[in-house]
Amino acid sequence: MSADPQAGPRDKTRRVYDHVMERIVAGDFAAGDPIHIGTLAGETGVSLIPVREALRRLESEGLVEFEFHRGARVAELGAEGYRDVMQTQAVLEGLAVSLSAPLLTAEDLDRARELNALMDAAHERGDFHAYNEASLEFHGLLQSRCPNHYLRDTLQRGQLRVAAMRASVVGYRGEISERLSHEHTELVDRIAAGAPADEIEALMRAHRTGTLAHDSAGIAERAASADSAVSEVDSRLRA
Repeated sequence: MSADPQAGPRDKTRRVYDHVMERIVAGDFAAGDPIHIGTLAGETGVSLIPVREALRRLESEGLVEFEFHRGARVAELGAEGYRDVMQTQAVLEGLAVSLSAPLLTAEDLDRARELNALMDAAHERGDFHAYNEASLEFHGLLQSRCPNHYLRDTLQRGQLRVAAMRASVVGYRGEISERLSHEHTELVDRIAAGAPADEIEALMRAHRTGTLAHDSAGIAERAASADSAVSEVDSRLRA
């Protein structure tokens, strides 16, 4: 990432923040991985101060932890935190998309369909990063005409956080991609048909809460598998 000599302190902090978030979403930074301040400064072309500020912001959002004498690392994000974020996004996104829907253009909806097709293709080849990128753009597009700027900005910040937490807590669960694709298609078709706001809001909220329910089951399965592995190792050590 090249440095911009004209960038102000806030721009530099935001550059580092976005860089770290993108790497968490891409899976380059996994839960528990150390984050080296000097390395980040070199990658983003800034001094150490904006890096520290960006990491403190990520810490306040629960995505980074600081340990005494050990520095920063990617936080171990729990199932409860993921649930709380997803429940909040479901409510806010349902409202935002219902407000945005009547203002979306035919070109917007065509692009939404293209993005859904890109997600299908990414699923077919098992490309989690490409799937996540297309998903972020899809959801962002459906919210993009929302006239409530505060709501839209809040959601945009939350979208990356959801993606980061999904990558860390849930991982890629491709088995639900077909269902999500169908729900995306239904949502776009209903928007194109001029469905009432309450129907669009309900569809969007159900889309998010359905994903949360499925992810919660996956989290429980992973936890049970991890507990089983620990028990097996413990049994072998005692033998």
